[in-house]
Amino acid sequence: MSEKRSNAVDLSHHLSDIAKTLEPRSFGLDTDPGSINLDGGAPDIEYFPIESLQVQYLKPDAFPISPTDVLPHGSSFFGWIANMLTGKTPIAQFVVPRRLKAGDESVFELKTALSYSGFEGLAPLQKTIREWVTRVHKPAYNDYKTLIDLGATCAWNSALTILLNPGEAFLTDRYAYNTALAQGITRDARVLATWDEKARGLKRPRVIYTQGGVHNPAGILISAQRKRDIYDVAVRYDLVVIEDDPYYFQQASTPYIHGVAPAPKQQTDDEWLDGLVPSFLQFDYQGRVLRLDTFSKSLGPGGRVGYYTGSPLLISKLLGLHQAYLTFPSGLSQAIFGELLHRYKQEGFTRWLRGITAQYELRRNWAIDTLYQCLDIRVQNRALVAYAPTKGAMSEKFAHQSLLSFIPPDGGMFIWFAIHLHNHPRYQQLSHQTSPTEAKNALSLELFTNLINAGVVMRRGELFAVETDEERASRGEDDIFLRAAFSSGTKEQLEKGFKIFAAQVVKFFQ
Repeated sequence: MSEKRSNAVDLSHHLSDIAKTLEPRSFGLDTDPGSINLDGGAPDIEYFPIESLQVQYLKPDAFPISPTDVLPHGSSFFGWIANMLTGKTPIAQFVVPRRLKAGDESVFELKTALSYSGFEGLAPLQKTIREWVTRVHKPAYNDYKTLIDLGATCAWNSALTILLNPGEAFLTDRYAYNTALAQGITRDARVLATWDEKARGLKRPRVIYTQGGVHNPAGILISAQRKRDIYDVAVRYDLVVIEDDPYYFQQASTPYIHGVAPAPKQQTDDEWLDGLVPSFLQFDYQGRVLRLDTFSKSLGPGGRVGYYTGSPLLISKLLGLHQAYLTFPSGLSQAIFGELLHRYKQEGFTRWLRGITAQYELRRNWAIDTLYQCLDIRVQNRALVAYAPTKGAMSEKFAHQSLLSFIPPDGGMFIWFAIHLHNHPRYQQLSHQTSPTEAKNALSLELFTNLINAGVVMRRGELFAVETDEERASRGEDDIFLRAAFSSGTKEQLEKGFKIFAAQVVKFFQ
């Protein structure tokens, strides 16, 4: 990587046909303060029925930073009320007024939040996001831009729209985020381990889709060196990297080790933030990375607010797409999230992220500890391999054959289970009677249905697969996959759910 910072390289040859028609337009909103606006047809702000918004919010240090500390949850909220009565409240509040007045601590007002606004987003939030990206991700080129979007799902679809034409391909993992694939498949997305243009009938791909932080569904953290290697490939083959990274800040402080209490490093919040595995932006000295960030996992998915970071060209085309086909992000969501971030400041938001990350790490540990209680789990390299408990009703023939395996997640919200179908007593017979693909599908549906009937819902791994059932079978992939979330619910609910899962898997293999 060059030591000298420069501006982004020209990527105009990567633009889709639609993107080439998009140019950001001015709607005459940048006028003198004294101008009388007879243009837009916007309602008068005096006719808005909402006078103000009062928001109560948790202080940045509401959650402990150790993944061993349990906080009141759900019905235990009265524990927080008790703290309030004793002066130890973790709750503060702010008001978003109809109009700001001189001396107001708030920086957002309903005058703009409830009105039509610029497609770039509200100015105070734009400034906060730009400063946050500079602090956290440190892009390695000069002229990077940010743009507020309507959430990561919409942002991914927008990125596809400006970079790919129908029928063009992009590179990704064999298993990737299912919603991203659902949008990409309409553009003939493929996993391209080896590219044969004649066999595929498609040109060589120009785009890499990756989750730069903790992978969904696999739960694996991509190392800094791996990101450097991928970026070098992107430079060598002239590719654009789309980094979709909702779980970036949920990097666990310690790996899971059964029976060993987590011992996080003694470090400041800034040291924690700087110690996270960096995003692709930190290695991006040519402006080849279009990064998609979201507040869904840190502030709430209902806000539908996120942001892009990328080169001036790509951000300009995305802004044009928003103007022509989408709209501006919700003003109310921007005002609430933006005012919260204004109150937190960077230091407080960092502390908030560190606290909730510790809570998710704690939940991960609860889930895996529960599986250890229900199954005979053995360590094999990084993976944990589960067998039927020795006192179970499994026949002797199958008692020593593995049922499933998984790698303890490096963070995020999910465990990715490989169900060892090749050891299932009916798999080989069904494969011979029908086909490996039909046998896998039948048994996968059977296990999934059993789980639902027992009161547990997980997501089937087939939904995350880029390749077809037949392609995966031809590779000799006998196993099936399930993704389980440990991100919500009480400890009791999580433990009950994973106990049911373990029991149903044992029953399935009998």
